[in-house]
Amino acid sequence: MAGSSVSKTKLWMLVISALAISACGDAPAPQQAVIPSVIVNTAHKEMITPKSEFVGRTRASEDVVIKPQIQGQLLRRSYIEGDDIAAGDLLFEIDPSTYKAELAQHQAVLKQAVASRDVAVMNWERGRRLLPDGMISAQDMDELTSRKLTTAAGVVQAEAAVDAAELQLSYTKVYAPISGRISHSKVSIGDIITPQSEMANIVQLQPMWVNFQVAEKGLITAQQQFSQAKNIDMKIEDLVMRLRLPNGTMFDETGHIDFIGNRVDATTGTLAVRATFKNANSLMLPGLFVTLVVESPITENALLIPQASVQEDQQGRFVMVLNDQDEVQKRLVVLGDRFGVEWRVLSGLEDGDRIVVEGLQKIRPGMKVNPVEQEVVPFKEDDK
Repeated sequence: MAGSSVSKTKLWMLVISALAISACGDAPAPQQAVIPSVIVNTAHKEMITPKSEFVGRTRASEDVVIKPQIQGQLLRRSYIEGDDIAAGDLLFEIDPSTYKAELAQHQAVLKQAVASRDVAVMNWERGRRLLPDGMISAQDMDELTSRKLTTAAGVVQAEAAVDAAELQLSYTKVYAPISGRISHSKVSIGDIITPQSEMANIVQLQPMWVNFQVAEKGLITAQQQFSQAKNIDMKIEDLVMRLRLPNGTMFDETGHIDFIGNRVDATTGTLAVRATFKNANSLMLPGLFVTLVVESPITENALLIPQASVQEDQQGRFVMVLNDQDEVQKRLVVLGDRFGVEWRVLSGLEDGDRIVVEGLQKIRPGMKVNPVEQEVVPFKEDDK
């Protein structure tokens, strides 16, 4: 019995060994690695117009607060709130009664002063004729002369008081100092107005200013470009300024830079710049946030690549480039402005380099790939 069990055990071991050998003999051959397919594009040069965009805020070229120069009761408002008005239009009238009375009083004083001066002049003339004959003393003549001069000064003083009273009376009517759009009235009929009272304000909408900030880094770059372009006669006024309104549409008029600050703000690291735009139809109002598009007056031949090809890690921005053997290489790049769906390359690539735009997640440097060319869509200036 024991011998029979050992024989059965050996038999099973032989069967298992045979099956194992058979299994090894029938194992399929290892498959070759599949080469991934990727979509590639070619870095290409095109003529472009360099542009930069800045966020700005519109500001009225003139913004005047209307305040009275005298105190009194407001009798009348002579404009329609929110209207466009012209310089010199009557806006408000203040009760003139007190100022008319003061004017009349000073006019009466002036008449007295004129009469006193006339009498003093006649006495002086009489004394001048009597002095040679010794009819009056030199001391009396001096007194007559003093009286004439004093009364003449009194007339001048009285005339000045009348002019001041007339000026105060004129302040009872408040006129528009500039043309523009006026606000709602901040005072009501019957209010007692003082020189501290704010009555309304007027904003001048033509032209319209746009204030924006330029970062110090961009400022230095722009200055270097200007200094290097010695063969190009270009001034800051030649830059074409366009506006994108809050609803995304472009403003009809182009503008120009008319002010550049004289120092960089130490807190923000920016330089204040202002552009001026015609605003004949008063479409723009003060306080709007707009996008200022600054265009260069010259075109440049720039190297462009699709934005989809650009990646970024701790080393910076990079793209995956294929060599002549269709092997993947990582290439660090320095990029400039964006133009439509493409990015300008400042360094790191050359014209004709093949770059991967799709399938980036399944490749790594050194890997061989199957490239599929992507059709290049030419950049249009209107795409930006």
